[in-house]
Amino acid sequence: MKYKILLVDDDTENIFANRALLQSAGYEVSTVSSGDEAIKAVKRAKKDFALILMDYHMPNMHGTEAIRQIKSFRPEQQILTFSMDDTASVVRENFLSGGSDFLDKNADNETLLNSVANYCAKYESLFRKVTQDEIEICEQTQFIRQTGMIGRSNMLHSLCKDIRKVAPTTATIMILGESGTGKELVARALHEYSGRPKDRFVAINIAAESQTLLDSSLFGHKKGAFTGAIDNQIGKFEQANNGTLFLDEIGDMPLDLQVKLLRVLQEKQIVPVGSNIPKSVNVRIVAATHKDLKKMVEEGKFREDLYYRLMNITLNTAPLRQRTEDIELLVAHFSAKVCEENNIKRSFHRACLEVFRSYGWPGNVRQLRSVVEKHLLCAESECVRKEDLDPALFQVLKSAPVTMKELDSQLEEIKKNHVREILRSTPKKAEAARKLDIEQNLLSYFLNKWGL
Repeated sequence: MKYKILLVDDDTENIFANRALLQSAGYEVSTVSSGDEAIKAVKRAKKDFALILMDYHMPNMHGTEAIRQIKSFRPEQQILTFSMDDTASVVRENFLSGGSDFLDKNADNETLLNSVANYCAKYESLFRKVTQDEIEICEQTQFIRQTGMIGRSNMLHSLCKDIRKVAPTTATIMILGESGTGKELVARALHEYSGRPKDRFVAINIAAESQTLLDSSLFGHKKGAFTGAIDNQIGKFEQANNGTLFLDEIGDMPLDLQVKLLRVLQEKQIVPVGSNIPKSVNVRIVAATHKDLKKMVEEGKFREDLYYRLMNITLNTAPLRQRTEDIELLVAHFSAKVCEENNIKRSFHRACLEVFRSYGWPGNVRQLRSVVEKHLLCAESECVRKEDLDPALFQVLKSAPVTMKELDSQLEEIKKNHVREILRSTPKKAEAARKLDIEQNLLSYFLNKWGL
């Protein structure tokens, strides 16, 4: 994590020297030469400044006046005033204006760097929020985003690569995964990269449809086919002609309609309800379920021939508890959407991520979205802190590992998250290695291994 520092000084030599010093220490540095420019820089900054280094003596606007104005709209902003004048009255005026501390402008480089590091650590633990602007976008994250997903995990990256491989084909795809893991997003991504017309993506949730009307919903009906059929009606297959039809929760499809679906897959034809004339359709079928279809076949609840036809190519969506590294990006994404939809400006403190990563998320990404919305809309301040979270989220619901592979996977995840948090609070790799009590070359190995 590169912490962002704002240098405010009318002395160009000091600006040049301090900027070079801080950049060499790994900080992201912005510079301005007046208090007025500092106020504008803070207001227009998309990413918060971890610390502002403010010169005390400046023309036009005194440093303390700039501090006072910045604190009026950014009360949590840390501002370190530095000056060669360290009289009691100057120090007192600095604190009264809202300055966090006072530093002698003649202090050596080590003193300055130590002060900056301490305030960045304080920013990390007390003030840093989960926002999209705070997240560094790597190549893997960008690839996932371009595929229509949000995250950075290797699991999600692997899924996105598989989507890109099979999307251009005509193959029927089955998406397997727990409820709330984003199976429809995968279906939409398959359609997006299929080369088929963008407006020909049609989705239907089999479980949400009335079984008496499902036949008509899928295949259409002729006028007079049943009571209430006052006109001809085309079904989802015709609506999706030349495009993609997403059959969500296909495990809930009745056996009689499974026969009709199998015929469509084999013959590329449908027969509307009340008609005996087949219609040709060119539809790419993408299906999804959270049920165990193999078990349903054994129980006689799902046709074996349809099962093998659908399971030719499968994609699996991992539960959120297995890809906790995606949680930060999802929280930032959902927070931005909720704030935009409700015209509010609120966010989560980073300490909330510890709770979110430990929770089991039985409802997966869908549940996370609801939790984010609930806390932001009900918040009493602009920042939701750890102590503001619903007590139910502190229950660790992760299932205990059963196999050695599951145990190794969970231990690997714990180590990776720990290293990531140390790196975020430490500006240098050498210091991070010391905190972790490992050699720096071993830390570099972990960084490459985990893509950090």
